[in-house]
Order: sequence, then structure tokens, then C-alpha cells
Amino acid sequence: MPSKIRQLAARTCQQVLAIAALPLLLSGCDAAMNMINPPSPPPTVNVADVTRAPPTPDTPPLYCKIGHGSALFGREWYDFGETEFQLHRGQPADVTLTRLRSPQQMSIQALFDGSGQKLIFCPYLTLKPNNATPAADQRISCASLYALDDDLRDGIKRTFDIPAAERGGAITCAYSPERLKSLTPPSGGN
Repeated sequence: MPSKIRQLAARTCQQVLAIAALPLLLSGCDAAMNMINPPSPPPTVNVADVTRAPPTPDTPPLYCKIGHGSALFGREWYDFGETEFQLHRGQPADVTLTRLRSPQQMSIQALFDGSGQKLIFCPYLTLKPNNATPAADQRISCASLYALDDDLRDGIKRTFDIPAAERGGAITCAYSPERLKSLTPPSGGN
């Protein structure tokens, strides 16, 4: 009888050890999966794509409004007020955000691509310390929004985040200002 108790105790001990080791095995699996499929970095674009102005097709401007987020003013994040701007297809534009309850401003760069289906928003490209412009082939992290022409005619509303520049905001765009959506979040009712 004592040998059966020892066998049962040994089997129970093995099961407890296997259960205790499971989190370690799973974390090892996560690490292995990250090596096989590493997390994707934020999308990047070439500096040249947002700094040069290719020929513009004869299309109406796109009206946009952003707000209800925080932006990086200097080295700190602060809420900013709503800002309206226009984008012309294929031409980069500077968009200025103004800090709430302060005259402090910061800029982002925007581009409505030539195909009319992608909006690109990037942190503003500042001059290098020696006053040289950034290299055209330099890559920067940007945010992209996609919309079909019909959607832009009706007006779109999306969440809005730009790596290292703006977070937690909302954007609306349309071919006519009357079609812009409200950026005010819906209030929770009782």
C-alpha cells in the first residue's frame, strides 16, 4: 500500500509542477511568436511624400476639422481646441493646433494623396540643427486614414492619432463644409 501512495504522491507532484510551469511556457511561446512575427512598427512615409507638391488634379478641396484630443506642445501633452482646414489633392499642408486656454501652438503636416483615397498626417518636420532640411528619403512615423470618394462626399468621422504628435482626437472630412460631422462625443444619458 505505501508504494501506491508514493506513486499517487509523485503523480500529483508532477501535475502540480506542470501547472506551475505553464505560465513560463506560455510566456516563452509569446517571446518565440514575437521573434517569428514581431509587432509591427507604426507606419512610416518618406519625407519627400509630405514636403513636395506634385501636380494637382482639378478636384474640389477637402474640408476637415480635428479636435477633442491632446497634442505634444514642446515636451508636454495638452488638450487642443477644434481646428478647421482645407486639403487640396496632392499638395501637402501645414495644420496648426492651438492649446486650450493658452496661445501656444504646434503644427502637423497633412497630405490628401493624388488618388483621393488616403489622408496622411505626420509630426511637423523641423529643421535640423544646422538648418538643413530633412533628407527626402528619411522615413517618419505618420497616421493614415482611408476613405472612398463617395464617403468623402457624405462626410466621414474617424479617431485621430499621430505618433509623437497627437493622441485621442477625432477628425471629420468632407468635400463640402456642410457635410462635416460633429466632433462632440455623445453624452451618456440616464
